[in-house]
Formats: sequence, C-alpha cells, structure tokens
Amino acid sequence: MIKNIPNKMTDKELIAYINNICPRRIDFLYLRMDFQNGCNVGYAFVNFINVEDLLRFAKMALGEKWNMYSSEKVLQMSYANYQGKEALVEKFKNSCIMDEREEWRPKIFYSEPGPKQGLPEEFPKPTHMRRKERSSYNRGALFVPGINGTGQHKTFLNATPPNQRNSSNRSSAAPHGDERRTAKTQSRHPGS
Repeated sequence: MIKNIPNKMTDKELIAYINNICPRRIDFLYLRMDFQNGCNVGYAFVNFINVEDLLRFAKMALGEKWNMYSSEKVLQMSYANYQGKEALVEKFKNSCIMDEREEWRPKIFYSEPGPKQGLPEEFPKPTHMRRKERSSYNRGALFVPGINGTGQHKTFLNATPPNQRNSSNRSSAAPHGDERRTAKTQSRHPGS
C-alpha cells in the first residue's frame, strides 16, 4: 500500500509516478477516492509484479517528498491486508466500486512476461451478484457530484435511497448495517 499521497493526484498520475521508477512493473492499482469531493483519500493499493520491483520502488521513493501540488507530503508504504493480484481482484470484482467512474475503479495490468506485461488488462466481471448488491446496500446512497446542492433532486446510483429503506428491502439471510453491529455487540456482551 502506498500512503500519504497528495489528495489531488489521479490514478493516471500515480501510475506515471510509479512507472518513472519501475516501468510497467505493477499488476494492480486502486487509488481510493472520496466520491463527494472527487479527490483521493491519500492511499492506494498497489501490487508489484515481483518483490525486486517493490524493493527498487521503496529504495527510490520511500520517505521522499512527492514534489507535486505544493504538497509537503512524504511517500510512505505499508503492507495491506490483501496481498497479491489474485486476492485484490477477488476482493474488488464483486464490489459496487466497479460501478463508479472508470478513473475511480481498481485497475489491473498484465503480469506475465512478454510485450503486454504492465499494460492495462480488462477487469474480470463480478461472479457473486448478491455480494455486489450487499456491497452497494451497505455503502448507502450514492450521488452524482455536482447535482446535490444545486437545487435539483438527488440522483441515487445502484442503492436504495435512505428514506425508502426498511426491513422489507433486506434479506433475512444475514444482518445488515446497524443490525450487524448490534449482533456483534450482543455476541460479545451476552445479556445486554
């Protein structure tokens, strides 16, 4: 995971930054975005094709100032909970993030040696629609930036608006949202 990224940086700029040090040596990148203001939140999931590439990037960039957007931020890195292209793709392919703007979605790149290595690859289609629906539901209502606050109605994308949510909209198979937190709390504190 690359951290302390200047908030105005785009995924294309981050890819170019990495490619200046390790050209075409990543196979996964997801720059996490704040959908309300259109800026990144300061970190990205990045998977290097091999450990040597990761070490070369860390040696050259770790602890260095970004020197862009008048930012004083210094590049930091840490291990993420999910490691490897396959695990990261599995985590995100059934996520509602894949319905967002193209530039806000996770990206994958060819890993295998050859002329395509490091070039963009098509992200696999979702395989568990219920998981994707749950992801969208748990995330809450999404809106298109620029429409809210302009006097126009909110435009919801792939989510049930909060005022239309009730228990009849939910599956009884698993608890959701506050019910899930309540279930966890009750299991830790029996009798409460």
